[in-house]
Amino acid sequence: MNCYSNLKKTKKTAEKIWKIFPLFLTSFFILSCASKAEKQRLYEIAVQDSKKTAIEQFVSQLPENVKISQLFLVNIEGNKNYFPVEKTGSLYGKKNEGEPLLPGGCLFFSYNIADSKEQVRSFIKSINSFYSKNNNVLPFIAVDQEGGSVNRLRKITGNFPSEKYISQNFDEAKARELYEKQASQMAELGFNLNLAPVVEVETLENSGFLDTRSFGSLEKVLFYAPLEINAFENQKIATVLKHFPGNSNTDPHTGLPEIKISSERLKNELLEPFKKLLPLSSSVLMSHARITVEDDPSYCDSSIPACISKFWVTKVLREDFGFEGLILSDDIFMGALADNGFLSEDAAIRAIEAGVNIIMLSEKRFGSVAKILLKKASESQEFNQKIQKSVQKIIEYKIKGGVLELRQIDFDSDGKKLKVPAFKVVAADF
Repeated sequence: MNCYSNLKKTKKTAEKIWKIFPLFLTSFFILSCASKAEKQRLYEIAVQDSKKTAIEQFVSQLPENVKISQLFLVNIEGNKNYFPVEKTGSLYGKKNEGEPLLPGGCLFFSYNIADSKEQVRSFIKSINSFYSKNNNVLPFIAVDQEGGSVNRLRKITGNFPSEKYISQNFDEAKARELYEKQASQMAELGFNLNLAPVVEVETLENSGFLDTRSFGSLEKVLFYAPLEINAFENQKIATVLKHFPGNSNTDPHTGLPEIKISSERLKNELLEPFKKLLPLSSSVLMSHARITVEDDPSYCDSSIPACISKFWVTKVLREDFGFEGLILSDDIFMGALADNGFLSEDAAIRAIEAGVNIIMLSEKRFGSVAKILLKKASESQEFNQKIQKSVQKIIEYKIKGGVLELRQIDFDSDGKKLKVPAFKVVAADF
């Protein structure tokens, strides 16, 4: 009797076990997969850390003159064979001594563009060759190619329509085709950074200055700008959204733009296009405008131009918008700054303090400004750290843009396979 009773209990227990066994197997399978997924996630994190370490080590080993030069995007001489106009001695009060002082980026104007594609390619190749022979970090090769009135490549590509014309006359397919063709042409020439597009919404307060350089309304900006941005970024040409947070009708080449605006219009007209488009782009360019929020005067310091304002660069772009790309100043030699008490050397320091990564100069010499930054870095550990972080970000985006490469190393010096690959920063082919 007892045996029979125990047998019944055993049978019932077995039936219960068999009923839940599929659930057990399913749970085990899920846990097993989760474990594999977690391992893969941790591996990918380790790889990213390894890449970050490689960039940090690369930057730490750069000579002082090469490191500080990464912060500058400057105009260059000629259109045939590259030659530098400064020496490293200019960083230390001995301008005629030392090795060539080479900027981190070379900015082309119309007079730097020769008459044929072959000549332009040859000139750009001469730049990269000179940098390579001098063991320098290859530069950004940059140009303002917005279209319309700002068309540096007119001799090569002919007339290229303005943003306004495109938004008024082109449908999506035609605009995409046009931008893809332009991006392909520029990549073939050797450019890797385009100071475009303008993504400011056209208003009564800025239309006199921007004219045809804006797509127009917010809706048109958000429709057409992504077509342009994606076309260039897909060709590994970094785009630069302009001009954050906005402009007035005052030309910053001659005066300081002053923007007086309500908080509602600030949010919906000035900031909205940048907030929506920044995730698509490698970089953004700061304007020289001073902003006054009429119904909230304490919102920002209206006496400070945006390009040297920690509020606009760090608080809004980095913290509020979460932007992780490169931040460029507009030309610090523009009259907008100098004529209002912000001399180029002081403006450069304040731009770096604000969080700007790259300082743009229309001048061909940057040694005197770089000298001031080096002096400041020697006096302030905080300022020196800002320079280090900016150079690391610049190198990171030169890698993303194909200017440099992260070469993967899978084996150690003894021939053993590494659990996590190591990386080394090297120059890309040109």
